[in-house]
Amino acid sequence: MPSVKREQLAAMNWHYKRFSLEYCLDSFERAGYTSVAFWAGPPHYEINDRGYEDVNRLKQKLHDHKLTCTCFTPCSGHQNYQYGIFGKEHIEAAYRYFTNGVHIAAELGASLMSASSGNGFINEPREDAWKRSVDLLRRVAREAEKYGVIITVESLRPPETRIGVTLNDVYQLLAEIDHPNCKAMIDTTAMGVNGENIWQWFEQFGSDIRNLHFIDGNPYGHLAWGDGTFHLADMLECLNHYHYEGPIGFEVTDKRYWYQPELADMQIMKIMSRFIEN
Repeated sequence: MPSVKREQLAAMNWHYKRFSLEYCLDSFERAGYTSVAFWAGPPHYEINDRGYEDVNRLKQKLHDHKLTCTCFTPCSGHQNYQYGIFGKEHIEAAYRYFTNGVHIAAELGASLMSASSGNGFINEPREDAWKRSVDLLRRVAREAEKYGVIITVESLRPPETRIGVTLNDVYQLLAEIDHPNCKAMIDTTAMGVNGENIWQWFEQFGSDIRNLHFIDGNPYGHLAWGDGTFHLADMLECLNHYHYEGPIGFEVTDKRYWYQPELADMQIMKIMSRFIEN
């Protein structure tokens, strides 16, 4: 049977947006998580291009709940803060925002910061938005290098972007970025929507996969494990085969979980506990 380490299992707080951070962290601790891929957004933590909340306060709260931040996750899909954004002033604001994210990740002790390709305008040539995304990701990666942080780039679903949709898109993006602090990340929902599988991703990227959004799906959904149709054991077998030791983040976002988010995390941990190394 495939296995994972408990510390690889990283809770995420996106589906707790209608609950306080204290409630969220209490829930993670009760469910048995020791790691978190922390999502930065109100009401839990504020970051923008001008600054960010006290990191030490957040760090202490995580410590009080026996949680280690393995990945910091600033939003990279909003129209104002995303990697394919248009316009010099907007690009510079996005750069400040994402480099603030790098600084927060470093202060939290997280070695990873997640990212997507962003998106451009639908009424512009795809290659224009693509170039902007490459340029901005490369600039942020250069700042990340100074702080020992790796930027991990995930694919998105077709309704979300025209830039980084497929495995091949991410491969080409990283090739053009050409920076050692920019690596690949799998989002299993986007992967499933695009008709890909986890074996294909690891065959293409190997050890350059440093991060996962590891969720169930139909293939859409960003679902808690057990609520979709993905083959969990096969995916974990792939992680073992390629000796993956990075975070396994549970990016649950479906609306069905918004009013009882803790139940999703309990369900995930109950299912994943069958595979945790003793």
